[in-house]
Amino acid sequence: MNSMLWGVMFGLAGLAQDGKSPQEEALKRLAADLPKHLKAADADGNGTLSLAEFRVFMPAFQKTADALLNEIDPTLAQKKAAKNLKKYDVSADGKLDEAEKKAMDEALARKSIKEFDWDGDGKLDEKEKQAQQWAAEGRQAGAFRQADADGNGQLTADEITAALSALTGIKVKKAK
Repeated sequence: MNSMLWGVMFGLAGLAQDGKSPQEEALKRLAADLPKHLKAADADGNGTLSLAEFRVFMPAFQKTADALLNEIDPTLAQKKAAKNLKKYDVSADGKLDEAEKKAMDEALARKSIKEFDWDGDGKLDEKEKQAQQWAAEGRQAGAFRQADADGNGQLTADEITAALSALTGIKVKKAK
C-alpha cells in the first residue's frame, strides 16, 4: 500500500507487556475510533470520504496513531531519540549541544528533500517544491484507490479498516 496511510502502522518493533505488539494494539484502538475520525473529515456529511476529504483525514489520523503508539509504548520515542543521539552526538558527551542539534536537523531536512533536490543545493526551489507536492498528492490518491474496494470514489470506515488489516495482517473488528 501507500506510505502515507500505511505509514500509520509501520516502524514498530517489539512486544507490549501483554504480549500484543504496539502495532496490533494501536490498530485495534484506531479501528474502534475510526467512525469519529471519519466523521470529523466528512465535509459533506455523507458518511464516506472523497479523495479531498481523505487528504484532510490522513494528517489527523496519523497524529492520532503517533499519539497512541507513544501512549502504548513510550519507549518507541525514547529509542528514536537514543538512535539520533548515537548518530549525531559527535562530542560523545551523551547529549546534543546546539551545533549537534543543528547538524541533525539539517541532515534530516536534507534526507526529506533529497529525492526532489535535483540541483543538489540542499533546498527546494519552486519547481522542486511543486514536484514534491505532486508526488505526495499522487501517493495519497494511490492509497485512496487501493482502499476504495468498490471503486466508487468514496471510502467507508469498513474499507479503511479492511485496507489496514490487509496491510498489517492484523484482523480488527469492523468499525461501528
